Order: sequence, then C-alpha cells, then structure tokens
Amino acid sequence: MRINSDDKMRIFGVLAERYFTDNQWKFYSIEKSGDRILKLAEDINEQHNAYPSITRDWYVQNGGSRDIHLTDSWDELKTVAGFIKDNPGYFDYFVDTGEIKAFCILSATKELEPERIEIILKAQEAGIRTLVFLANVPSDIEASVLQIRKSEC
Repeated sequence: MRINSDDKMRIFGVLAERYFTDNQWKFYSIEKSGDRILKLAEDINEQHNAYPSITRDWYVQNGGSRDIHLTDSWDELKTVAGFIKDNPGYFDYFVDTGEIKAFCILSATKELEPERIEIILKAQEAGIRTLVFLANVPSDIEASVLQIRKSEC
C-alpha cells in the first residue's frame, strides 16, 4: 500500500507528539492551535486596553490559557503570534522543552527547502529558536484484512 504525502505528514505528527510527550515537552500543533494563539494574543491585548492598570505580562502569566500558548511574557507571546500570523505553513509545532522554546519543523531529510531556510533565519533574527524533527516514514507499507468467522459447532 502506498502512503500519500498527507498520510505521511499525519504519521510524522504522531511520531513527533510521541517523542515530545516521552521527553515531557509541552507543545502545540500550529496547524491545529495557531488560530487559537492569535486569538489569545488579541484577547490579552483587549483585556489590557480595557484595564490598563494590569500589565499584559500579568494576563499572559496568570490567564487560564498559559498551557496553550507556552509563553512567559507579552513580548514573547506577541513575537510567537506575529510570526505564526506572518509566516503560515512553515512550522509544524511550537515546543517548550523546559530549557528552550522553539518552533519545530517535521522533515524526512536534513535538506530543507530554501523558503524554509529563509523563514528559519527570519525566526532566529526575531529571537525564536527552531528545531527540525527528523523521521523516516516509508512510502510503502504492508497491510491486509482478515475475515473472522464464527466457527460452527
């Protein structure tokens, strides 16, 4: 059975999330949660505008969404959210390893497309680290279906 590129990316996602979980990293899928992160940044900004005596950092650090955005300050959240908004589709995950926070790309090879390399350099200039999760997912996989019948007595 041939595995198409969409299925390969889903398998990559499963492998990456298992790796992140096994290593006790916090993470979110940018594809699944990117819009939520953008909305959280907007909401925090609106809350601050409504109550300017409370800092945006306080909202970031004490909001119920901290486990979602994985950032510690308004500047960090604003940078991550802005990068997600301005560069959609280049990064797959945002991870917090406990030591570093970084965007993560899923790839089958160390050879990245020139556009991705350019975006990685742009992220690094913005102070955002980047990681590449490498995995080898085969293009062909064996599969079969067995029929189970109730045995006759």
